[in-house]
Amino acid sequence: MQKNGNGQVNLCCCCKQYRQTKSSPEQTKFWKLTLGELLTALCAAAVPIAVAIYTNNLSEQHRIANERREFDSKQANNLRQQQVYDQFLSDIYQLDKDGQLNGAAKPWALANARYWTANQQLSSQLKSDALIFLKRKGLIGLDCSTSRSNAIEWPKPITSSSSSSAQVISDLISRVLDNTLSAKLFQVSIQSDLAVNGKDVFVLSNGSVSGSIQISASTGVAAAWGFNYYLKYVADSSVYWSGKNIRLSNSTLFPIHEPIRIVANDLYRWYGNPCTFSYSAVFWNFSRWEKEIDWMAMNGVNLVYATTGMEYIYNKVFLRMGFPQTELDDYFTGPAFLAWFRMGNLQKHGGPLSNRWHQSQFQLAKQIIQRMTDIGIIPVLPAFTGFMPRTAPLRFPSARFHNSSSWDGFGCNESCLPYLDPTDSFFQKVGVELLNETITLLNLTSHFYACDLFNEMTPPTSDLEYLADVNAGIFQAMKTVDPDAVWVMQAWLFLSKFWKPDRVQSYLSKVPIGHLILLDLFSESSPQYSRFESFYGHYYIWNMLHDFGGNNFLFGSLVNVTKGPQTARNFSGDQMIGVGITMEGINQNEIMYEFALEQSWRSPLNDTELNDWLVGFVLRRYESAHPVPSSALYAWQLLGDSVYGKNPNGDSSVMLSRPELDGEQDINFDLKSLFSAWELLVDASDELHSDLFRYDLVDITKEVLQYKFYDVYTKLISAFNDKDLYGVGTQAAILVDILADTELILASDRRFLLGNWINDALQFAQNEEDIHFYNFNAKLQVSIWGNNYTLELYDYANKFWSGMIRDYYAPRWYVFFDILLKCLVEGHPVNQKVLNERLFLEAELPFFMLDTKVYPTTTQGDSITIARELFNKYHLSLNEIDLPETSSKKKVPFKHHFD
Repeated sequence: MQKNGNGQVNLCCCCKQYRQTKSSPEQTKFWKLTLGELLTALCAAAVPIAVAIYTNNLSEQHRIANERREFDSKQANNLRQQQVYDQFLSDIYQLDKDGQLNGAAKPWALANARYWTANQQLSSQLKSDALIFLKRKGLIGLDCSTSRSNAIEWPKPITSSSSSSAQVISDLISRVLDNTLSAKLFQVSIQSDLAVNGKDVFVLSNGSVSGSIQISASTGVAAAWGFNYYLKYVADSSVYWSGKNIRLSNSTLFPIHEPIRIVANDLYRWYGNPCTFSYSAVFWNFSRWEKEIDWMAMNGVNLVYATTGMEYIYNKVFLRMGFPQTELDDYFTGPAFLAWFRMGNLQKHGGPLSNRWHQSQFQLAKQIIQRMTDIGIIPVLPAFTGFMPRTAPLRFPSARFHNSSSWDGFGCNESCLPYLDPTDSFFQKVGVELLNETITLLNLTSHFYACDLFNEMTPPTSDLEYLADVNAGIFQAMKTVDPDAVWVMQAWLFLSKFWKPDRVQSYLSKVPIGHLILLDLFSESSPQYSRFESFYGHYYIWNMLHDFGGNNFLFGSLVNVTKGPQTARNFSGDQMIGVGITMEGINQNEIMYEFALEQSWRSPLNDTELNDWLVGFVLRRYESAHPVPSSALYAWQLLGDSVYGKNPNGDSSVMLSRPELDGEQDINFDLKSLFSAWELLVDASDELHSDLFRYDLVDITKEVLQYKFYDVYTKLISAFNDKDLYGVGTQAAILVDILADTELILASDRRFLLGNWINDALQFAQNEEDIHFYNFNAKLQVSIWGNNYTLELYDYANKFWSGMIRDYYAPRWYVFFDILLKCLVEGHPVNQKVLNERLFLEAELPFFMLDTKVYPTTTQGDSITIARELFNKYHLSLNEIDLPETSSKKKVPFKHHFD
């Protein structure tokens, strides 16, 4: 009902309008209808309305029914296609199983008939999948190819003869077993025909000589893998980064009751991240590299970056192109930052590199690559990304260059590298020359090449054709040198918001299938294969990244790792061709890496099986002449449910962070489980005294202390906010005590000493200038990383190391306490800018720039005794800690690198 401007009221009833005015009494009869007349009128009006509603509903039902029939038809068609496809593959697999697809007597007519029958009813994707299978079996010719791929024949690893490879593995066994007589009792045989569809196989059995063990394997890597399997699952022994626990006698081996045959789930096992070779391996000599290569092989690894010493080749080629050495010295970073130089993020920072460094590193590279190829590990060599010295655009003005953006707060003095556009013909000239020089100087090619152009940077345009042409240009330079080239590319760049599905698809589209392997770098937490349709037909490796910056906090998710690879296989089929580890740094959370690499032959474990595996891990790690006490087993079960349960990210520690008023720390599990595990391990120390047990006891003790530190820190901030001068002083004193105790426990174990890192760096020094240079590089990386303005990288590579606590972290906290007390006394708030300036000048700068003190490489004190004393000191107060589970939003791995 509405009133118009003339005072009239409009009514709507039974679809007929009536207008009532004060001057029209005839129209008031509507209101004087009898009840019967009114009902009759309503019914008369209701009939057509009801008919209209019914008709409309019937029409809607017909529409829904038609859509349902159409949907059901599509579903039925899909089901028929899948049934035809499944039956087709079942028939072919049965022929394969019966041995009818091998040799010259292949049933060509039958196979092709089966294919063409299926082909008429299959979707294009299923047709493509069927073709791939048939091609691999050699049942159809290349003329039947689709756009997806040709039959994939991956390049074979460059290895010595079978007898030479067997001797290399025998030498590895001798090194691991410290040249004891028992090492001579392993008989190694390399038989390439043991492989199953290209996948590695090893067989363990009792040897022909009494008391010996026979290891028969498809490759040298598979033989080393088999040896490690014997150590772990027959001899209850183990080998880790931190040490080993070998339970074999000097002259006898445990017999095998029946042969053990293990077939790899996938073709490849990958090791490493570009950052690994800066955060962990940058200062290694060949003796240390030898141990790591042994560890890789024993864990089945057969595909690894080989980037050490490559700056020697770039220096050589760029000199030949006309760049003076002074410009190249301004180009290369210092040793501790070469990973980010190689990825195009940094130049100059921490440099320059000396000629001695170039030459010694290239000689080391040749030793590393030779040992890898002897064992059967495929070294992945660097290919040209396009990055060149900053003067390149001036020297080659006709070539098309782009400037990369500044990286992580670095100014263009140390970032913003120019890169040659891969669509420019000059890119081919430089790329071919560099790769040819690499192959010539190394006297080999593995056919696998690494190249990452847009690592943590944005392409100059989102044009789809350009993105496709960029990758085509990069690959063309590889293919010109090596027609069998396989490009190994990190998929890390795709975490950026820039990379939408259409852009990723275009970017990958012009590299032939079978000539590109993507490393899904962070699969356990942020897999990219599921975002981009398994990389649109390309092959990839599922990886556990886990660690950032070489941090050594305790964390991980065994559940994610046991489920992840099989989930990827189910999702992607044979496009998922490997399992790997892509940690930024090693020497931490060893349980996670052993378990991750076992997924290359294991099936996923349920909760009961995972618990059983955890028990076996503890027995292998601690068992000696005396049994492992139940307290140690229960401690690790608690750790498995908490620290290593669903705790995939462990990238924050208030103790090791730059002090501030709003510090946060991730807590993704029940701290009470960690505290109880510590108590149980302290109890177990009455019976356990092994080297690996001591390492774990120190590791868990420092972890407890850092959470105790965080708890007291929150009380300190509360006292400051309440303007409680006495409370601030009291809590600060407790924090000083915890810092001293953390230093004390870390100093008792050789694997937690800053001195080892510094000493490894100083082995390259030949004079006083070198001492300052290598000392500066080593300390800068583990402290502020960049400069006073790259705040996002501060403490990115922080470590719980003795020496770091005493001379870097503790002095910063002393400055912080002093400022808090002065602010309360003088009655003004904390000025964060003033705080940062004092932290830099009084604590940070003296550590990495001015201090050249010698740090010990030997331990101080007994770990077990110190751990017991600290437990007695803190265990009662741990019961009072009530920190909620939180996920810090202040530091997410690499969030600062992306949009």
